[in-house]
Formats: sequence, structure tokens, C-alpha cells
Amino acid sequence: GDIVFLKPGDKVPSDGRIIEAKRLKVNEASLTGEWQASDKQAVDILPENASLPERINTVFMGTIVEEGQATILVVATGIKTEIGEVVSLLKHTKERKTPLQKKIATLSKITGAFIISIIIIIIIIGYFTEKSFADIFVASLALAVSAIPEGLLPAITVILVLGMRRIFKQQGLVRKLSATETLGSVTVICTDKTGTLTEGKMQVSHILTSTKELLGNQIDGLAKNENSNGIESHISALKIATLANDAFVENPEAELQQWIFRGRPTEKALLLAGMQSGLNKHELEKQYPVLDRIGFESDYKFSATFHRKNEKQNILYVIGAPEEIIARSVDLDIDGRKEKLGTDEANKLIAKLETLTQKGLRVLACAHKDFDLKVKYQNLIELVNELSIIGFIALKDPLRQDAKQSILVTKKAGIKTIIVTGDHKLTAKTIAEEIGLETKDENIIEGKELETISDEDLKEKSKKILIYARVSPRHKLRIIDALQANGEVVAMLGDGVNDAPALKSADIGVAVGSGTDVAKEVADLVLLDDNFKTIVKAVEQGRVIFENVRKVFVYLIADDFSEIFLFLASMAMGLPLPLLPAQILWINLVEDGFPDIALTTEQETKGVMDEKPRNPKEPILNRPMKKWMTSIFFITGIAAFLTFFIFWKTTGDIQKTRAIVFALMCVDSLIFAFSVRSFKRTIFRKDIFSNRYLVGAVIVAAILLIGAFYLPPLQKLLSTRPLELTEWLAISVIALIEILLIELFKKRFFGGKLSVA
Repeated sequence: GDIVFLKPGDKVPSDGRIIEAKRLKVNEASLTGEWQASDKQAVDILPENASLPERINTVFMGTIVEEGQATILVVATGIKTEIGEVVSLLKHTKERKTPLQKKIATLSKITGAFIISIIIIIIIIGYFTEKSFADIFVASLALAVSAIPEGLLPAITVILVLGMRRIFKQQGLVRKLSATETLGSVTVICTDKTGTLTEGKMQVSHILTSTKELLGNQIDGLAKNENSNGIESHISALKIATLANDAFVENPEAELQQWIFRGRPTEKALLLAGMQSGLNKHELEKQYPVLDRIGFESDYKFSATFHRKNEKQNILYVIGAPEEIIARSVDLDIDGRKEKLGTDEANKLIAKLETLTQKGLRVLACAHKDFDLKVKYQNLIELVNELSIIGFIALKDPLRQDAKQSILVTKKAGIKTIIVTGDHKLTAKTIAEEIGLETKDENIIEGKELETISDEDLKEKSKKILIYARVSPRHKLRIIDALQANGEVVAMLGDGVNDAPALKSADIGVAVGSGTDVAKEVADLVLLDDNFKTIVKAVEQGRVIFENVRKVFVYLIADDFSEIFLFLASMAMGLPLPLLPAQILWINLVEDGFPDIALTTEQETKGVMDEKPRNPKEPILNRPMKKWMTSIFFITGIAAFLTFFIFWKTTGDIQKTRAIVFALMCVDSLIFAFSVRSFKRTIFRKDIFSNRYLVGAVIVAAILLIGAFYLPPLQKLLSTRPLELTEWLAISVIALIEILLIELFKKRFFGGKLSVA
């Protein structure tokens, strides 16, 4: 029940009902997400289901008073305020595991169980073939260490970190490492329009008079080419917009691009349009000295300036809400010619006004009236009657230049973009149409309708809704839940405290860099440039990251499992152990280790955003990959076994035979690293050596392999001896045949003709 007095610059300390207000404007961006200040008044009764932006008789804790003064009665404090409810929602919102975390956990269990089963089989075979238990046990342990892809976890960490760095270069700051991959799974992006799809500032989009309709890009130099004192209606409208205006340029001597405008957003946009057309406010005020002025007031919805026109007359310029100006006007000025309102010409102009308002544009009417020098008045408002209306000026928050292209990219990538805003549905629909979203009435729903439908109904409706207008924080949570219930992976974009619960609940929470600290704290990704394009780039990198995880996993598993085939076949045939434990570990740690880490640096983005989002339930190893890995398992395993069998039977030298098989498996591993660089492009292409890190890793591993055969310490460690040139040639031929077969099966399982580009 406390009474609080508010003035410009104050942060509202609690939720309060307005008792008295004078020109009160409150910035509620932290709650509603809308940057434009809301007009507040002392109104007794509002509809029971009024949404947050429509509660003009209430101020909310944490919002900022921009203009005017007010006296309020405190009605809620702390957790009971609107912002307190948001915080309580945040407390009860649970974070979800990322798809990658779930998939790795599942894959780890399957891989572990498979490897343990194989090792048990090897021990049993060894027992029945009367092999030395000690040799079998040590070999089994070495094989287990080799088969388990222990390099996968550090490789995934490196992939995520490198992905995070690449996203940062695109102006996106990833706050949670695991979120980098989840970006690639996104199927729906929920975004506000203000500041991300649009520039977050007002701009003149139309000038509409009886004789002309000019678009914003046709204004430049307009008053330079024509007489700025002329009677053309469009020039007069720009002149009124420039003079009946409290905004000003702080540095008029600077270049146009460097001008700093001060004032209300709408007035700054009007002044900019006037100055772009060639009008100079300072020179105009010299020519038409200001006698009196009144600023915009929500009570009468217009601003006006009174000027000395010439030695015989004064002139009143008025700009404001169309319905108010039309009500105070008696005729229409058509390039200096007057025509009464109600005629066909006037009705046509007013009909065009309705077209502009239906597009969600903010429209202002311009009017004027001449007076003789002897006119007397106490308040300038008394003179604002029997005006001559000139035309209308429409303003909008313009689209970012790259917003439309970014939406096209998301469409091509199979990602659905949904606008979730606190703004009016007509404004949101206009923006949606501009960026290329085809929206009909059935694709739009407002917050008040969300209040009346159940979660089950919302789940069904969310399949076709593209615009959610006039929504509250609680609505956003329900929207996220409904989309996730339909199996969507949702990226939610927000900037205010009101967005925090939805950001936390979404699979990927995206906060804008200019947003509140609370929003950034719970977000997974922060857009440093507030640009929707950055989300698209982050999604692209997310897809690259997941592909890199797949590449590393396939490389480690397929390569290592071929050793299992070799051991099983050799033991089943009653042959000696084909490799020694030290050799197995060398292949695993040295020959696989360097390429494994180098593969984490892959950046293949070609065609990544031309594919549909993968199914969130799709495992790391999908069906084509499992088939390809199986073919690799048999190709490399059979090749290694036949090499072992033939050399063992022809030479009878087990040490040399093991050395040859060891060399073959090392060479296979190094060549296969280039094959796994792409699942859709052949190894035989021009840019196969474009990854300099991989080339360097293979060279280092090859040098170490040569050292293993020709350096005495390594010879002793690995039980190797120098090989003859013919033996190296045989190894090379076998490896070449293997890679040709592997590439052939890659083409078969991944479909189509492998690209060599």
C-alpha cells in the first residue's frame, strides 16, 4: 500500500497501480522484449485478460521511466511481482541433456558390451586351442585397449572447442561447450523480431499524399532537386516532419553516416528522413522562426509548432495520430489546392491509410493551417482545429539487410523459423512476409488465445503456427514445451529477463549481446552482434561439429575393429598370435592417435546447409555408416589375415610376418584417415590434402613408423626388423586395393556419385 513517486531515469521498485501520471513513458524491454517505451495512464478498468503490454495503468518492477512523472500505489513486491514470477519460473525450469550427451552414453554402453564379448570369445578360443594363457590374456588386454576408442572423448572435446572458436569468429559466444553440437540438431528457431530480424530502430518507409506515394529509398535528395519551399504535398509533409520535431543532430557538421541523433525514436526517424531529402532544420527555423511549440502528449496524440511564415502570416504545423488529425481537419491539401474532406480524392487517401495500418506500420498524419499575425490564444492546442491535412508518413523498424537471405538458408536447411513477440500480430505478420515467411491467419495466434487452450491443443496447433503475438513469459515456456513434445529441437532467442525461463528450457537458449545479464547467464549462445544471421552460422558449425564427431568415431572404431577380425580368424585357424601387445598399442596410440586429433580440425561446410536436419533420435552411427564400417571391418581384416597367413606359410618366420602385418595395418590407418575426411566425397579429389593438420599428422606418424623398423630401440620394443623394398611394395599394393574397395563401398552405402570437387 506504499505510495511511490516516479521521475525520468527511475527504475520502478515494485509493481504498482498508477494513481496519477503526466506524459509517462516506461521502457518495459526487460519484461516484454519490445524496445519502444510504453505510454502509461491512470485508467480505472481494463479487460480481465489484458496482456502485459496492454496493462497501461500498471508499472512493473525493474522497468525504466524514460519520460514524464507518476504517482503509483504499490500492489506487489519481491517474488509476487511480474519479474518475480519470471524468476520463480526459472527456478523450476529443468535443463535437458544435449542429444550428443545422450548418444555418447548409449554408444559407450553398446561398444563396451561388444568389446567385452569379443575378448571373452578370444580367451575361450585360446583355451580350447591350447594357447599359452599368459600370451592370450596379455594379447586380449592389448586388444581391448586398442578396440576401446579412448581417443574419442579428448577428440570430441577438441572438436567442440574448435567449433566454439569458429562460432566466436562469426560473432557468436558459446557459453556451454556441449551446446556447440546441439546447434547442428536444431529443427526450429523461435526468434523475436526486434533487433534480430530488424535493426531495432524506426525508419520512414512511406510518404503518402494525394499525388504521390514515395517509399523510404526514394526520399534521398528529394528536396534538393525540387524547391524546398514548393507547395508539393510530399515536400510539405517532410517539412512538417522536420519542424514539428524535438529531435536534433548533435554533430551536423559531420558526414551523414556519422550523424548522432538525439530525441525520441520516432522523431529521430522523421528528422533523418527530412535531412536525407535535403531539408536543413536549422536553416528552416531561420526562414520560419519558431513562435511556439507543444511536444507530443498521449492525451492529445500530436505535436505542433507555430512559425512566422512571412510578414503577413503565421503557420501552424501539426503531426500526430491519423485519427486525431483527421478529426481536427476540414480539407485536404493537394499540392496547394484545397479540397473538402469527404470527396472522392480525400476518401481515396484515407483508404490508402488503412492499407498502411493493416501492414503493421506506424502511421502519422501531417497537417497545417495559416493564421494572420493578430491571432490570439492562451494555449497552442486551441489553434489545432480546422486543419488542412497534407498526407501520411509511415514508419517501421526496418529489416536487417541479411535477414531475408538468412531465412532462405534456414528454409533450405529444413529449419522452421517462428516469430515469438510481445508486439501486435499485424506488425509481426508484416515482418514475416518481408523475410519470406508465408503466413495466413491460421498460422498466427495471440497470447489471449493461448490462455484459453490446453497444452494438448497447443501441441497440435504448434505444428502449423509461425507467429505468436502478444505473448508473456509463461506463454513462451508453453510454446517451447509444445514444440519439444512434437519432437522438435528448439533454439529460443531472447533478450529480456522475461525470456530467461524459456531460454533455459529450450534445447539451445540464445541471448542477444545487448540483452539483460539474466538472459545471457542462462543462455547457451550469446549473439554478440544481435544478428539472426549469426544463429544460422552457428547452426552450420553445429552440423560440421557433429559430422566431425562421426568421422573420428568411424576412424577409430573401423580401424581398430579390423584387428579383432585378424585375431579371431588367426586363432580359429590355429595360427600364432598375428600381432604382439606392444604392436597393437603402437597402432592404437601412435599411428591412430595423430590422425585422430588432426581429423578434429575438419571444416567441410560445402552442402551442409542444403540438407534437412537429422532426426534428433538418429544415433551417431546411422545405417549407412554401420554398413560401411562393416565392409571396412571385413576388407581390412581379411586383407590383414591373408597377408599374415601367406607370409607365415611361405617364410615360416613369425617375427618377419608379424612385422609385415604390423606395417600393413599402420599404412591402412594412415590412408584411411584421408578417406574418412568426407562421407560424400571420394579420396581421389584435388583438395584431399587441404587439411594441413591431417597431412602433418600423417607425415609424423609415417616417420615414426619408419623409425619403428630402422631404429634399434624401437625394433627391440616392437620386435620388428628392417623390411625389404619388395615387402614395402607388396604392403603398398595391398593397401591400395583395400582403399579402392573401401571407396567403392562408400559410394554404394552413402548413395549417388561421389564428388571429386
